[in-house]
Amino acid sequence: MKVISRFLAVAGLAALAIYATASKGYGENRTFRYASADTVSGDFSGSGDLNHKTRTVIKVNPYLYIHGNLGAVWTVEGWGIGVDTKVESIRFFHNETLTLDLEQFATLTKTSGTKTGAQAMDLEGQLRFINDQNGTDLYDSGMVEIARLNDIFNPSGPNFEVGYTGGLLRLDFGRKISIRPEVGPGTYENVGLIKVIRN
Repeated sequence: MKVISRFLAVAGLAALAIYATASKGYGENRTFRYASADTVSGDFSGSGDLNHKTRTVIKVNPYLYIHGNLGAVWTVEGWGIGVDTKVESIRFFHNETLTLDLEQFATLTKTSGTKTGAQAMDLEGQLRFINDQNGTDLYDSGMVEIARLNDIFNPSGPNFEVGYTGGLLRLDFGRKISIRPEVGPGTYENVGLIKVIRN
């Protein structure tokens, strides 16, 4: 099992985009390099029956392309109580089994602004995994308090084998914020981590 060398940091209120591009799009097209092998050249006129080994060797390299937006940034204005939900889609083009592990998702805490009023803000999250080749739902956490995602996917979340994902896994990452009057001016933030384990 190997773990991606970097964590994918998911910012609650800080924008972050990850792009990993293939030379011909996002893993849309296979490329092939061919080389001849086991060259034979000689005069076998007097050799009688011959046995020649004929090899076929195919080396398939691993690939993982990730495309989508991981971060979410809201700007809230106006009076009263408000609720808003947004969903970002992240696509994984892969030919290995992927396992996700989530860490450090938590309530948003105020990093700047007034010192009075609420110093934290509730955040809910939903992770929905889909075979993006045929639209089949693979896993849905439901909309839950954001810290629960750490428990659902820890120590290791569901395994997504290529046979189930068709090589194209889509993660719909939903976030829901609820703004109450006591949530005062300022910036509230949480940075969670998504670890992608390749095996």
